[in-house]
Amino acid sequence: MGTIVGLLLLCLTYCVIASNQYEASARVALRMQPTSSLTVDTAETIAPASILSTPLQLETLANVLRSERLTWRVICGLKLYESAAFSRDFKQRFPEFDPEKPTPEAQGYLLETFGKRLHVRSLPRTLLLEIRFRSKDPALAAKVVNALIGEFRAQEGESRVDATQEASKWLQGQLKTLTAQVEAKERQLAEFERRNGFMTTEETVPGGQPVESLRASAVREVDEAERMWAAANGDRILHEALYMQAQQGDPEQILAANPELQAEMGAGGAALAQQLHGKLSDVNVELAQLEAEHGPKFPRVVELRRAQQEVQGQIQAEDENLVKAFEQSWKTAEAREQLLRKELDAQTEAGLRQNDATIEYSVLHDEVLSGRELCTRLARRMEEAELSAGVRGSSITVVDYARVPFKPVTPDPVLYLAITLFSGVWVALGGALLLDALRPSAGQVTSQVKGVVVCLIFLMAGVAAAYGQAPIPNTQGLPSGVVKLPEDQPAGLRPNAKEAPPVWNSTAPATGVAEVLDRPAGTAMALPIAVGDFLDVSEFHMPEFRSAVRVASDGTVLLPLVGQVKLAGMMERQASEAIDKALVDGGMLLHPQASVLVTNAAGQDVSVMGEVARPGVYSYTAHHRLLDLIAAASGLSANAGRLVSVFHREDAHTGHPVILDGGGIDAKGDHNPELAPGDTVMVSRAGLVYVIGDVVRPGGFAVDPAQGLTVVQALSLAWGASANAAASKAILIRDQTGGRTLTTLNLRRMIRGQDPDQPVRDRDILFVPDSTARDLMNKGLESAIQSAIGVSIYAGLVYSQRF
Repeated sequence: MGTIVGLLLLCLTYCVIASNQYEASARVALRMQPTSSLTVDTAETIAPASILSTPLQLETLANVLRSERLTWRVICGLKLYESAAFSRDFKQRFPEFDPEKPTPEAQGYLLETFGKRLHVRSLPRTLLLEIRFRSKDPALAAKVVNALIGEFRAQEGESRVDATQEASKWLQGQLKTLTAQVEAKERQLAEFERRNGFMTTEETVPGGQPVESLRASAVREVDEAERMWAAANGDRILHEALYMQAQQGDPEQILAANPELQAEMGAGGAALAQQLHGKLSDVNVELAQLEAEHGPKFPRVVELRRAQQEVQGQIQAEDENLVKAFEQSWKTAEAREQLLRKELDAQTEAGLRQNDATIEYSVLHDEVLSGRELCTRLARRMEEAELSAGVRGSSITVVDYARVPFKPVTPDPVLYLAITLFSGVWVALGGALLLDALRPSAGQVTSQVKGVVVCLIFLMAGVAAAYGQAPIPNTQGLPSGVVKLPEDQPAGLRPNAKEAPPVWNSTAPATGVAEVLDRPAGTAMALPIAVGDFLDVSEFHMPEFRSAVRVASDGTVLLPLVGQVKLAGMMERQASEAIDKALVDGGMLLHPQASVLVTNAAGQDVSVMGEVARPGVYSYTAHHRLLDLIAAASGLSANAGRLVSVFHREDAHTGHPVILDGGGIDAKGDHNPELAPGDTVMVSRAGLVYVIGDVVRPGGFAVDPAQGLTVVQALSLAWGASANAAASKAILIRDQTGGRTLTTLNLRRMIRGQDPDQPVRDRDILFVPDSTARDLMNKGLESAIQSAIGVSIYAGLVYSQRF
């Protein structure tokens, strides 16, 4: 206690003696857009809003605000060297200080003092900078922050004006020289126009600017006449070559390879020829397919041969018309070429005289235009730079100016005393335990016991914080810390045939299914086609031949193209061969490939009832073993047991029990017997045991009558008892013939193997009560730990923000 009081007195003394420090702050923002829409300089640079560039710009701006040049301007502007609140002993150390000619020692002392009290930092996730200055005088702190912002803006403006003036002086000299050169070129161009008789006019271009245009019609007329004659010459050569190819080869292919020629001659002939060839190709393909499989008397084959001869005659007549059209096109192109050649010769003489003069004029005209444009651009740029030098906005925007603080930031007696008290308690507790452990006296045993008790308290608090919540399920589906189900079932818990119910030991009838049981396991039923069966008949080459038919009373089926075919008594393969023979004998196909599939056999069904997903009647031909029928019914339901009863058609009132072996443990027993047509499968329902009380997941759980379930296994299915449960006082409630019985169980001893595990039955209830004392103890430890951690975190955060 003395240690704590002493530390508190020392802290209180420091708070009384220490002088108050006031801190003023202002906020400025990095400007992302022009300060005003009325701006002279359209190319005003602003800070780009980039994730990578913005932090660098903020850090650069902060370093400029901390720079010595800007700091010295503020010191001299506010005369801080004369303020006692800024530096108490500056006048004594430097009595002959002159701000116009400062000594390096005095200037360094003032800059270092200013830098220690100035703090510039960027606010997280913003474009803001916070400027803070600490001083004993609150008014001086606010004045320094505002003066620093003003000096920064003034420094920016002065730099821009100086740079603009230097650049303008150099550009004025260059502009005078360039203007004199342009005027000389203009006089030379005017003299050339008068000498050669050229005339220029102004025309408006698509952009809206008027430009000078030279009138030289003779040159343009020669170029146009030559271009037209060259096109006509090439056109004549092309038409002559196409005509020669059409006489010697296929005119249709030539016309198809030249889309321009099709447009000139008309699309009628080309389209008709393409249609005829397409029609002939389709006829040939279909005829080749039918001749490969069908006989010569097939109706469609005779019809296609007749259509082939008609289309070939039409194609030959169309080819003759196309050759005549090629000849006419060639004659027309030749006459046009001769006419354009005469016009070209007449225009060439006049164009040659003006060609040389036009080239020289173009060179002079381009030089004059480029000189004018350059002079105009330089003059306009100089005027804009002079106007915008003094009106451009600053790179920062002031969000909040600094105001005079009214509350000191240091010292803070409440915070200092709270931190001192918290630290003193831990120091005093540690020192007391250390002294008791090192004291060589008769009370050494007592002190060691105290130390052990304190360690146990902290250890229990850590365990309560780690395991105070409900257990979390692991990858095996069981919660952490709960007993696990045994992987292998003990041999003593497996069902015994001698102890089984009477229905299990009943013998199956020896008649009615002997033939079915003789078949190999896993083979499908192969039954001959009978009257009433539904068949799916198809042929590979003729999809239209496919039919779904039913076997008539005389054993025949009616099929397209072949009529009636007798199939009763045959297997599926034999029926396919019989249909193939009928198609060949009728002259319909040369190599038929018929297929016959029995889709529904009359009277060959098995019923699946009870606890399955989809009870119903299923075909015996595809599924004829027990597991096959259960799988066809979409498997067992959630409440299904392992006991299955099979009722045969010959004895529908006697059930033959079968125990399902889902894990494949028992390899000797027959758990997947063969079934016979007309059998009925009944899947039994599993029982339910209820686990309630202070467990992690209370509810009802299935009890398989063949496998059984114990108390520990039922508790593990409920994810075990919670941390506040009274596991030694569990109760097992069971309904019997004489009434309800209650049995007290010690679950802790059962889990550790000290007490024998007990089986549970259908509709049993396992109740696990809760412990009030353990609940209160766990909640108390948890609250104490959370309070201590919260106080420590809060004190640390406040201390870090203050200092």
